[in-house]
Amino acid sequence: MNKILLFIIYLFPIVIILTYKNKNKYMFTLMYVLTLLSIFVMNRDMDESIQAIKYENNKIRNMISINNTNKKIDYEKNKEQKIVFKQKVDNQINSNEENLQEEVLDDNSHLQVINSNKTYGKNLNKDQVDVKNSLNNVDEDNKKETDEIKMFNDFKKEIQDIEKQGLVPLRNCYGVLKKLQKGKANMDELLEEAQNSRQKCEQVELMYKELEVPEFKDEENTKLLEDAKLDIQKAFYIRKKAMDYGIEFLDNKNPKYIIKIKDSLKLSDKLVHSCIDKMNKVKSNIKK
Repeated sequence: MNKILLFIIYLFPIVIILTYKNKNKYMFTLMYVLTLLSIFVMNRDMDESIQAIKYENNKIRNMISINNTNKKIDYEKNKEQKIVFKQKVDNQINSNEENLQEEVLDDNSHLQVINSNKTYGKNLNKDQVDVKNSLNNVDEDNKKETDEIKMFNDFKKEIQDIEKQGLVPLRNCYGVLKKLQKGKANMDELLEEAQNSRQKCEQVELMYKELEVPEFKDEENTKLLEDAKLDIQKAFYIRKKAMDYGIEFLDNKNPKYIIKIKDSLKLSDKLVHSCIDKMNKVKSNIKK
């Protein structure tokens, strides 16, 4: 019903133009029809771009949630392993002490008891030293792994914090676009938001360029993080270009810029996903 009513409203000006006794009335009618077609194309492609941005935001939120859950699980697992290992050590020490006491009680020779006590005492001390060294080695390995995990998590947080600064203006821009479609905003407001988004994308791109990548024990992990940073940096460069195309479209209403905006946003999404994959690969390598 709404579509029929909208069709009648758009058809009404054509009828009025054709009733005028003017030799240019057919040319005016053609111009009016072409303008309507441009508006329809713009609304359809803008809706698709909005859906693409929403999909990307949902992916980022899901990734953050999954990584936080994995971090908690890994921490609990390492804690449980250390507890089990220490329990085994305590059991071994207690077993040695019990054997020593049984030997003393069963032997009637005072001299043998003394010798036995010395022997077991030496063995017990030796076992305790070995256990202590083993615990130190385990703690040292866990410390190295924990340090690298912290380096990774700190770098990942910097990536996400910088990205948020660029996503907020983009969301505002699409919010104004939605209001414009409902008649609650005007073209000047949309142009202003597009210019703000373009400027913020450029700032974010430079922030990623200046961001330092931490060095890991495994050079492959360092290289993967460098490539991941470059992917997200390129993504915001392309988003900046998408805003440029949007500004051009608002200035001259040429539909070709709608296609360029759509292609640019798709390419930026691929680069963001590539960044996420490489970050996850580094996390997996650290925990091996």
